[in-house]
Amino acid sequence: MAKKVTIYDIADKLHLSPSTVSRALADSSLINIKTRTRIRKVADEMGYRDPRNIQTEPDTIAVIVPARDNIFYNSIIQAIQSKVEDKYLLSVMCSDNSAKREKEIVSRLSPAHIKCLIISQSMDIDDNTHLEEAQKRGIEVILFNRIHYAGACPKFLIDNYMDSYTLTRHLVSAGCRRIAFAAKHYKCPIYKERVAAYKDVIKENDLPFDPRLLIYSELTTDDTSEVISRFLKTDPRPDAIVLPNFISVLQAVSAAKLMNLSIPQDIAIASFDETPECKFSNPSVTCLSRPLEEIGEEIADTALRLCNGELTEKDITRVFGSRLIIRGSSFSC
Repeated sequence: MAKKVTIYDIADKLHLSPSTVSRALADSSLINIKTRTRIRKVADEMGYRDPRNIQTEPDTIAVIVPARDNIFYNSIIQAIQSKVEDKYLLSVMCSDNSAKREKEIVSRLSPAHIKCLIISQSMDIDDNTHLEEAQKRGIEVILFNRIHYAGACPKFLIDNYMDSYTLTRHLVSAGCRRIAFAAKHYKCPIYKERVAAYKDVIKENDLPFDPRLLIYSELTTDDTSEVISRFLKTDPRPDAIVLPNFISVLQAVSAAKLMNLSIPQDIAIASFDETPECKFSNPSVTCLSRPLEEIGEEIADTALRLCNGELTEKDITRVFGSRLIIRGSSFSC
C-alpha cells in the first residue's frame, strides 16, 4: 500500500513551512495565489488527500480506451460495468489514440477519487512515466489489449500472433497463394505480432513473400480505400486480403465489385474483428470471435480484488485465445 502523503512531505519537497502548505491547501488569502496554485499542483501529483475535504475512500474506477464506437472496447466496458455494479462508479474516457491526450488524462486522475485505472493504451505511446506516477500516487493500474508498459500490474491480452496465424493459415488452406495484409502503425505491438505470424505462415508454406502485399497504414476510412486499391492494382493481383475490421471489408467488397471480381472465387477476404454485421452481410465475413465478455469480467474481478487489497501478486498476465469463424467471404460450398 502506498505511503500516506502528509503536509510535511509536501513542505519538504517545496522547501516551505508546513504552516504555509496547510494555509495554501485551505485556500487562505494569507498565501498568494501563485504559491497556492503551485502547492496544490504538487500536492495532487504526490497523491495528497486532504482530510478536510475527503470523507470516504475513493469510489471510482476509471477506464481509458483509445477509440470510440468500437465494439471490442464497448463490449469489454459493458462486461466490466455489469460486474462492478454498484460497488464502484465507472468513469470511461477516450484518448482518441493520442499519446499526449492519454498522458494528460492520467495526470489529472486524483487518488482522492480514483481507486483503480483500467487502460488500453494509445497506439503511439512511447513513454510510460504517467502510469508509473499514477501508481506512485496510489492508483492501481490494469492494462488490456494495447500494452506498452512493462511495469508490475495485471495485464490482459489477446493472442494476436495466433489470431493472425490462424487467419492466414485458413486462407492458405482454402487455396490462396498471394495473400495481402493490411497492417496499422508499425510501432503498435498488436500489429508487430500479427505481421510476424503472417510472414511465418507464408514462409512455412513455401510461398513467395511479395512486399507489395504488406502495407502499413493508419487505416482510417480514406487510408483503407487507398490500401485496398493498391492491393487490387498489384500485378499479379492477390487472391486474398486480410483486413482489420468489418468496415474495411465492406470497402474491399465494394472495390472488388467495381472491378467485376467475385468473392471468394476471385479474391477471398477475412477480418480480425467480429461484429454482428459479419454474419448478415453478403457475403458473410470470415472473422475471429473473441471472448469479450469473459475478458471484461476477469478485468472487473481483478479490479475489485485490487481495490479491496485482496490481490497480493500484481504482476500477472492473462492471454485469451480467439475462435475462427469461416463464412462466405473466404469459403464457397
